[in-house]
Amino acid sequence: MKNDKGKYYRRIRMAKRIVSHLFLILIVIFSIFPIYYVLLMSLSPLSNLSQMSVEKLIPNLTYLTTGNYAAILYHYPFLTWLKNTLIFSASATFFGVLLAISSGLALSRMNIPLRKVILYMMLILSLFPFVIMVIPFYFMFSELGLVNSYTGLIIAYSAGAVIFASWLIKNYVEMIPKDFEEAAQIDGYTKTGALFRVVLPIAKPVVIFALVLSFMGPYTDYALAGQLLTNPNMYTMAIGMYYVSQGTVSMNYGTYSAFAVLMGIPIFLLFFAFQRYLVSGFSIAMYK
Repeated sequence: MKNDKGKYYRRIRMAKRIVSHLFLILIVIFSIFPIYYVLLMSLSPLSNLSQMSVEKLIPNLTYLTTGNYAAILYHYPFLTWLKNTLIFSASATFFGVLLAISSGLALSRMNIPLRKVILYMMLILSLFPFVIMVIPFYFMFSELGLVNSYTGLIIAYSAGAVIFASWLIKNYVEMIPKDFEEAAQIDGYTKTGALFRVVLPIAKPVVIFALVLSFMGPYTDYALAGQLLTNPNMYTMAIGMYYVSQGTVSMNYGTYSAFAVLMGIPIFLLFFAFQRYLVSGFSIAMYK
């Protein structure tokens, strides 16, 4: 009798395990298929989605071509657009997160005047989508002569990075016991020195998480860059992607997909390099 019950429960556990694995496999397929489709489309000579069929979803070496990649690299200033994008993104990330570190530490550990007012203002500002600032930024920067310049976009992107990154760093630092900085002050550090030399290294995961998110915004932005940059030599990759994918009649999805793959490589490398920090930082962001 006991053996029959044991077999019954083992079968139930096995059935649950099989169902759960099948469900996870379906989720993985559903998640990977868009990436697979973009890769396949980028290697396809077809330029229109209507020309695709189910049979063509199976790779065929005689059918695939690198012509879309060659067209981008040899007929368009892709490397110039990549350089511009990296300058905008890296500079805005550096200045934005640098300010966010100072503000996040101050808001979490120092009794600054109107602290709650500042926090509520930051929260309210974070509720508005960044795209609504496109027109005010354009009129302001056109008056200052900052259209088609690195300075204008870097200022705008840095301002956008400060608010969200400040909240992340503030929330993380508040979870760190004050005993660490108090012990550092006993050893001779000033309060500011204890924050930057003891607390900040502990908050490294959330700082890197903020760096990656702050980098992603300018790297993929089209709305603001598309208005402030009209010189093709100043284009970012988001603008370049739209520019090269326009055919004579309709959008060239093969070129569009190839550009998307090339544009995604730096982001993939960035996430791969900092993946262990991103898991910790994302967990804290979701928890708070």
